[in-house]
Amino acid sequence: MRRTLMHYFHETDTDAIRTAFRNAYQEMKGFGSRSSLGKEQEAAFRLEEFLKRRYEFRFNTVLGDVEYRQRDSIHFYFKPMEKRTRNSIALCALKEGLQVWDRDIDRFLTSDFVPFYNPVEEYLCDVGRWDGTDRIRALARLVPCNNPHWEELFYRWFLGMVAHWRGMDRQHGNSTSPLLVGPQEYRKSTYCRILLPPELRFGYADSLDFSSKQEAERALGRFFLINLDEFDQITESQQGFLKHLLQKPVANLRKPYGTTVREMRRYASFIGTSNQKDLLTDPTGSRRFICIEVTAPIDTNVAINYRQLYAQAMSLIYKGERYWLNDEDEAVLRRTNSEFEQISPLEQLYQCCFSSACADEEGEWLTAMEIFNYLQTRTRDKLTINKVSLFGRILRKLDTPWKTTNRGTLYHVVKLG
Repeated sequence: MRRTLMHYFHETDTDAIRTAFRNAYQEMKGFGSRSSLGKEQEAAFRLEEFLKRRYEFRFNTVLGDVEYRQRDSIHFYFKPMEKRTRNSIALCALKEGLQVWDRDIDRFLTSDFVPFYNPVEEYLCDVGRWDGTDRIRALARLVPCNNPHWEELFYRWFLGMVAHWRGMDRQHGNSTSPLLVGPQEYRKSTYCRILLPPELRFGYADSLDFSSKQEAERALGRFFLINLDEFDQITESQQGFLKHLLQKPVANLRKPYGTTVREMRRYASFIGTSNQKDLLTDPTGSRRFICIEVTAPIDTNVAINYRQLYAQAMSLIYKGERYWLNDEDEAVLRRTNSEFEQISPLEQLYQCCFSSACADEEGEWLTAMEIFNYLQTRTRDKLTINKVSLFGRILRKLDTPWKTTNRGTLYHVVKLG
């Protein structure tokens, strides 16, 4: 046996070679009266043969679960392995005369005998050759809007989503998120859902739990596309954490009941919807979002050739097509997103009392605190002092001329009235 396995066969053929030798010895008088395998060995081989004959297993690396499919049945799709299924397998093994315990089956299912399976990579590698038709921009044109840059921005975002599914860039996340703004019944959420093919829609989510930061970060590796439905319900503090998630390339998490922190690969890209227009609250700008006002109901009752859609993305990415936004794209975002930014009462009060001084105009050079104190005299409401830290950002956003002196940062303004 050892000589045969050493020279002619691999370790995986051990059971077949042992059976061949045993059958040969049984044909000869005086040999083969007793098995060459020990009791534990024979039980392990019989269990492996039973499981591979009756079932097909795989470990879904995205979901982190074992999936199974019963052979010779009408069930063609893999299903998650649950406790009821494990118990059913154990009972079927006992009925076939195998002396096995539940732990024996669990040991097999959590071993290298179950191959790894990555659903998104399997799908993308099986889409075939692209026929040359531009389907990504055609998908963007389903959204009626007046923004002339929408098709190109969506095109880059879609390529970025697929590129990060393939792990093309492990140093950055797909940090840009389209936001579809429009009335109800415009089918915005439906449009977000049909961006994924049916085979990958188990990786779609229409909400994110911001109350648990660990669960929110775990969603980066669990889902392929996260729809931030009703984006206007996200608070200002939550938007700060959301921007952190958008740019996060990986998530370092400890599994439940685990003892070590492990790096989890990120798959998720983001998209959002809202019925309200004043969405953005960051005074420093909002280059992370592609805000689009939907002007009519989206036609979602269309037939999409998903394989060719994703074949186009795969073909362009491997040819070196840019899948990130450059400085020109971000300048377009800052310009087009301005109509979606919230104007705080403090900013409105400033615009009523001051204007930015021109180079040839008489004005005053004041610190942010001096301007703030002047605004306090022009209103009966008490302006909280913690807003001073944000006031300088507001002045910068309004393109107020400034310079740095020994007094601090001074802003060139003109008092109105």
